Amino acid sequence: MIHDQMFQSQFLADAPLKWRHADQQFPRPDPFWRDWLLETGSLTRRLKELSQGTFRVNVLAEGWVLGTGRQALLFGQHRSRQLLWSRHVELCLYDKPWVAAHSLIPLSSLRGSLRQLVKLRDRPLGGFLFDQPGLKRSEPELVCLDGCWGRRSVFSLQGNPLLVAELFLPAMVDGLRDKASK
Repeated sequence: MIHDQMFQSQFLADAPLKWRHADQQFPRPDPFWRDWLLETGSLTRRLKELSQGTFRVNVLAEGWVLGTGRQALLFGQHRSRQLLWSRHVELCLYDKPWVAAHSLIPLSSLRGSLRQLVKLRDRPLGGFLFDQPGLKRSEPELVCLDGCWGRRSVFSLQGNPLLVAELFLPAMVDGLRDKASK
């Protein structure tokens, strides 16, 4: 299990890890992981279907942070010093964290109906995003961190970018293995 301190320091959406597109990633994820990592639909929806009603969001930290030049580049922007809404959560099934997630949303993206993204509390971001018309998503970048696969994508909603990264935790592998053996 990833502990809060490791999560905060190592798994950040903008961390300087070896993020690569799937065709550039080496070693390449096996077919099982490719299925999860390259999923174009809602991860939240997929996890809920597996959860037998046990899905929940555990908020580890959220709040405003001052953005950096590296973050601005991820959003395709040039203004480096801007406020970002940062949200660290665990997506839990069967009372165990299966996915660690970090999202960064520029203040400039939080207009109109998107203002509610800072008030999600224990509701999943994916549950909101994939219900929005016109949602666009960049090709995911992948990373392998301490034996766990992760992905990140820039979403565009009403022309406004937000960055979402997800790390698939060992409990997910164990949980899926248990479900397959039944």
